[in-house]
Amino acid sequence: MILSLLLAAALPQAAAPAPARLSPEAADARCVVVLGFINTQGKLTPERAEAVKNGTIYYLGKLRGRNPAVNLPATLDAAAKLATAQKVNVGPEAQRCGSELAQLSAATARPAGTPAPAAATPRKP
Repeated sequence: MILSLLLAAALPQAAAPAPARLSPEAADARCVVVLGFINTQGKLTPERAEAVKNGTIYYLGKLRGRNPAVNLPATLDAAAKLATAQKVNVGPEAQRCGSELAQLSAATARPAGTPAPAAATPRKP
């Protein structure tokens, strides 16, 4: 669900070549930047706004968890400048970030040890 919300919120843009591989910190910072960009692109539905907010908190937490002394303003500023210089396409970046969030959401949707639901079979009366 989060992935579809992020993709729906991203502006359609022309396809661009994939940027160079980013370090884990730079990739997470770019996700914060992309989510911030999506947040500024007009009015979001409450569900989309919540998805953007939760995704931003998640990626900021990853940055802080990886390096508690990280200078978030400097890291995010550098990520924004690099994304601008590389003319990053928001769509694929939103998809990359949303994919991670969707995997996390799916993994936490069921309590631990609960098997995936099986196909429903009709019960006999």
